[in-house]
Amino acid sequence: MDDLKKISDLRTPANWYPNARTITRKIIFHAGPTNSGKTYHAMQRFLTAKSGVYCGPLKLLATEVFYKANEKGTPCDLITGEERKFGISEDKPASHVACTVEMTSVNTPYEVAVIDEIQLLKDPQRGWAWTRAFLGLIADEVHVCGEAGSLELLQKICETTNETVELFNYNRLTNLTIEDSALVSLDNVLPGDCIVCFSKNDIYNVSREIEARGKEVAVIYGGLPPGTKLAQAAKFNDPDNSCKIMVATDAIGMGLNLSIRRIIFYSIIKPTMNEKGEKEVDTISVSNALQIAGRAGRYKTQWENGL
Repeated sequence: MDDLKKISDLRTPANWYPNARTITRKIIFHAGPTNSGKTYHAMQRFLTAKSGVYCGPLKLLATEVFYKANEKGTPCDLITGEERKFGISEDKPASHVACTVEMTSVNTPYEVAVIDEIQLLKDPQRGWAWTRAFLGLIADEVHVCGEAGSLELLQKICETTNETVELFNYNRLTNLTIEDSALVSLDNVLPGDCIVCFSKNDIYNVSREIEARGKEVAVIYGGLPPGTKLAQAAKFNDPDNSCKIMVATDAIGMGLNLSIRRIIFYSIIKPTMNEKGEKEVDTISVSNALQIAGRAGRYKTQWENGL
């Protein structure tokens, strides 16, 4: 009966991960807005560690880390809900892993773990995955990256694990300016513009209208395979390519490196799902709007002054 009571007690989630509780973890919070270099600094530690795991919000980001790590000479495997790729071979798993946060292993020890977009702890649909990763990762160092507003929640969670948070604050590396007027017409779209839509129908309609004006368009949305997204991003980023316009969903708001001059919101109404699993439409949050808008003016790109 005592054992049954113990496994039925859901009041202390930290205790669901005894392997993580048996080690002394160092929690480092890299806090800052978009384009501040916070994830870059965490990833430098990941690349130089003896072993590591990157936990990202998107297949696209995990795939990007997989390719970059292997290019830099750090063998890295890729694990998402749809595929697995190997940095060395199927018979010899690499000591580094890039994965979507839902696929994070809480049974494998690492020297360094990086959890990206930690503010998604509060997300009604996916927050469980960030909570599980943060509480359960068996890593000497856990680097979390995200908005500074997540600090208080992280500190409260760490009170339940007897851990402390070491904070590094970062400032935005480039300027971001709000324009005084709306775009009004797609005739006014310029090179380096990214039009953000929240439905596939809008993406299709907007991209078709821009192409009808004789301009080539790169398209990124959640349903595309990671390889296709990366190819579209590479085409848009290439200064020598004729494609200078992008139409995308808010998937671009999470860390993908894009050379965007200006972010234009086609709409600020987004289909969502409430806690009961029911579909709704709602205005995007200020935090989400800033996250997306912050993709403009990327550091060390041709458009460093974002709009």
